[in-house]
Amino acid sequence: MGLRSLSVAGLRCFEKVDLAPAPGLNLVTGKNASGKTSLLEAIFLLGRGRSFRAARREAMIREDAELLRTVAKLADGRMLGVEVTRSGWSARAGGEPVTQLAQLAGLLPVQLMDPDVHRLVQEGPGERRRYLDWATFHVKPSFLETWRGYQRALRQRNAALKGRQNEAEVMAWEQALAEHGRRLDELRRETIAELQAPVSAVAQELLGAELRLEYRPGQAAGQDLGDALAQHRERDRRAGMTQVGPHRADVALSLDEHKARGWVSRGQQKLVAAAMVLGQARLLSPVWGDRGVLLVDDPAAELDQERCERLLSLVSGLPFQVFVTALDRAALPGLVAERTFHVEQGKVAQVV
Repeated sequence: MGLRSLSVAGLRCFEKVDLAPAPGLNLVTGKNASGKTSLLEAIFLLGRGRSFRAARREAMIREDAELLRTVAKLADGRMLGVEVTRSGWSARAGGEPVTQLAQLAGLLPVQLMDPDVHRLVQEGPGERRRYLDWATFHVKPSFLETWRGYQRALRQRNAALKGRQNEAEVMAWEQALAEHGRRLDELRRETIAELQAPVSAVAQELLGAELRLEYRPGQAAGQDLGDALAQHRERDRRAGMTQVGPHRADVALSLDEHKARGWVSRGQQKLVAAAMVLGQARLLSPVWGDRGVLLVDDPAAELDQERCERLLSLVSGLPFQVFVTALDRAALPGLVAERTFHVEQGKVAQVV
């Protein structure tokens, strides 16, 4: 199980909440705007160090509160806490300071499926890069160092371009950028190859169709990154930024050989994205062990009963602690929860 206990204070509509979730599937019911999603947001904050609903952490703080604090007891017995004030945030695990988001992700791996999950299909490459990098971070130990090296070289090359520095200065960072970028592309391609089978299997169960993932680097297919950077150097000078490389990469999606983006309906987009999320969860389950947590917010939205039941059956079969929200039990027929919580007027009560 991911969380043995959860305590939240100063979060949106909640003054103080204490939960003892089950190790398996937990159902959270309540009317719209009652705070169901806010509970998931608190768990997401613990594992990711940010909100999935607001661009700024401080937007999560209750209006009459000075700070937001969320604390959980993890599967290994350690306490993990995140505190957010209107001027910053801090985190501690086992009594020791946590200074990097990667540490939180390692302590409490959290996966999210919410009503906006279709953005993974419909929106720009950034959403799909984050999806791919989240998996790569967990399955490729060298990813984080490589990604940081690439980002550092990218910032320096961009600074050299904007500052109109000489050719030698730009090329020096270009060389480092190409070196880290080639390795980053390699790690991402390896992860895509590992994701393909579990994602395709879930897509067959949800959609009865084949879903293919294809990594597309941020330069012309088959072109070496170093050559691409050199070729675009003058154009990049004029733009003041690097316009080719892994930071421009994408994951192309095809459903039965059709492009998923812009071709399938909104409901199908949600199922395609769900297949990606659940397939990724299947891949990561041996890595996460009993630390993983899956958050599923309002799964019935935009899905008919048959597809919703199919989705929930797959969710229930994952070896993770799961939190699912719904208006009431009747909204999710067939779902068997180990523990149910009801949210109303800023209070959370355990029903079962």
